[in-house]
Amino acid sequence: MLLNHLPISFSAQEFSGFSVPYESADKLKRLRTELAATYFCYRDHDRILLFPYEHGAATPGKKEDFNVTDNFGIANALARQALLRRFEESDRNLSGFNPVSFVRDENLLKGDGADIFAVYPEYSFNVRPLAPEDHAMINGVIINFDARFFVRLRAAEVHARGVPLTGLYLQMAREEEDPRILPMFSRRLAGRVKQVVGDTAHLEDARVPKLALADAFVEPNLASFERLGRHLLQDRYEAFQEELQQRIFEVSAADRQLERLRQMLKFADLGGDLPACAGLAVRLQGVLSSIGFGIGVGLSHRLSTPQCSLRPGGSITVAWPVDDGIIKNGPFDADSFERKQARVALIFPRQFEGNVDSFAAQLRDGVPTSGGNQIFPQGMVRKFRMRGIDFIRMQVPAGANRAQNYKAAALDAARQNVDAALVVVTEDDRKLFGAESPYLVGKATLMSQGIPAQMVRIQTVMQRNVGYSLNNIALALYAKLNGIPWTLSVQQRLTHEIIVGIGSGRVGSDRLGEHERLIGITTVFSGDGNYLLGNATAEVMAEGYQQALLNSLENTIAELRRRFGWQQGDKLRIIFHQSFKRYKDAEAAAVKDLIGQLKDFEVEYAFVTVGDDHDWKLFEPAERGVQNYGQGPRKGAGVPARGQIVPLGPYAALLTLTGPRQLKTDMQGGPRPLLVAIHRESTFKSLDYIAKQVFDLSFMSWRTFMPTTRPVSIAYPNMVVKLLGDLRAIPNWNPDILTTRLRESRWFL
Repeated sequence: MLLNHLPISFSAQEFSGFSVPYESADKLKRLRTELAATYFCYRDHDRILLFPYEHGAATPGKKEDFNVTDNFGIANALARQALLRRFEESDRNLSGFNPVSFVRDENLLKGDGADIFAVYPEYSFNVRPLAPEDHAMINGVIINFDARFFVRLRAAEVHARGVPLTGLYLQMAREEEDPRILPMFSRRLAGRVKQVVGDTAHLEDARVPKLALADAFVEPNLASFERLGRHLLQDRYEAFQEELQQRIFEVSAADRQLERLRQMLKFADLGGDLPACAGLAVRLQGVLSSIGFGIGVGLSHRLSTPQCSLRPGGSITVAWPVDDGIIKNGPFDADSFERKQARVALIFPRQFEGNVDSFAAQLRDGVPTSGGNQIFPQGMVRKFRMRGIDFIRMQVPAGANRAQNYKAAALDAARQNVDAALVVVTEDDRKLFGAESPYLVGKATLMSQGIPAQMVRIQTVMQRNVGYSLNNIALALYAKLNGIPWTLSVQQRLTHEIIVGIGSGRVGSDRLGEHERLIGITTVFSGDGNYLLGNATAEVMAEGYQQALLNSLENTIAELRRRFGWQQGDKLRIIFHQSFKRYKDAEAAAVKDLIGQLKDFEVEYAFVTVGDDHDWKLFEPAERGVQNYGQGPRKGAGVPARGQIVPLGPYAALLTLTGPRQLKTDMQGGPRPLLVAIHRESTFKSLDYIAKQVFDLSFMSWRTFMPTTRPVSIAYPNMVVKLLGDLRAIPNWNPDILTTRLRESRWFL
């Protein structure tokens, strides 16, 4: 296995520079401009460091000596600057500074639309060390190959060709462009178009109130490519889309990326010594870091799939996959599940009555076998050891006001004391949003009465091989009825352990507004992966988010203390998982404040970031890819197997949750591994234990019998954030129901 990490060496262990006090951002900017040709200027806390490129240069400030190991952050900044200067000398088309990146002057698109859109291959270099242990570094450069999108037409021409700009974000030139960066990659977001008056765009959620269309460009991304492409290309759009997907795959597929990276290592401007400053040069080693088998930094070992418990106390334990175990033994709570005779509302379009009746009967009683292995032959009642399911049928008439018709049906269902609802919608219904969406309006209505709802597409109802879908729908429905299908089998501990997943998101669609409002979600799991409860903060301004999250966490811990009878002096381990870098500091501070209040217990905690927003990639050159059911094109060539863990240091590791078999299609690009990073202020820092727990929690989603690409501690709160954003558009929606009647419900599955 290979890591996209290119080891580097420095020509000396010691190097020198000069320091002057940091006074302001303006002074730093002025120094960088004035001294750009002769010095590298670097801010280090309350000082500015100056490193001359040549010996003997007259330098202001106090001379200081540095060490490559002890001052690795400064050394890495110098290495990054050395790469940047070398690429400038080679006349590369620079597209960014951090990471240092450049594009090839080659539009990958060749067919229809190439005059409107562009996809450029981009190479990036980010200096980053591996850390076998504290104070020991393996210096190196993370190298990547990706694509940059670009809309070639100015907004004025797009508008002139009849494309509606309302709702699109526009870009504008920066006030002070760096001449080293291509202007097309030096733009910044201006705002979202509210309306166009003459040749001017009036903006909302914006940095400027209005912008001349002649000075603006549409923000380049796949969504804007589709919107502009459908208008401008008309019947040629499908051919354009097909070529676009092929070109993206050629850039993103793991084996193609590895091939490009190997070609990159042969670039002439990456060879030899790269001067960093007077007395210090950098040399790239020329080979990617190889990941061998073993325990330790830069090595890989395979995690074993977890054992699953199907009875309290672990009296019935089965190996993964758990589906066959439930068929034979029933779910974890087979003896204690309360809703053995469940009442489930069926809300569906009247014209599909016959199809829905057949679907519901198979959900309850099973899919008839027709020889061979049949999926879901038992049905939900027998599989989950229930007595029966009473379906309360609510037909929705065709015609206008569909959302209101679904609302009326949902209210009628609530009056009949149903335990849950299946809401069947058409493809046209799914495309509607807010108050026009039958599903969201129906879901909001049901949830306001404490009733969880499950959406079912009519295409699912009418598909020929419906067993797989019914199997997963039954699983999610059982969980929404507060059932526990399975848990992880864990050894007894001397410490009470809980896992708290923290999710956060913006309220509304604004990206630039000064009055950003946030909501925080916490989902709590026991050490065996069982979902316990959820909580949500009120909508707050960004500056109030930390306190709101702290209040939510305090309420959650108080509820757990009451429920489990924690006593003074008990040992407590709380592991917090979060995934968004943007709010990490506020969330870490709230966690630290919470831990400081738990004086009655012996508490150890870990604050862990789990996500794929990073530069690291893993490749398996020997992997040729797999076929779906032994037929069709191969997928996942060059992709490492699921369950590999590669420590990057004492507090961070890469974890693969998407292997070749988990890719959905042969056109899906190479997946990024998850980065599991433990905050340094944590008091529990067992990296292998925490990474294994993240891996095991990817087997605990009760939406599907397949392992997932995220642990439920991350997936569940992010599902809640997404659904709350959708439900907020429904008039009179009140999210307080989530912290009362639905607090322990898995309504979001």
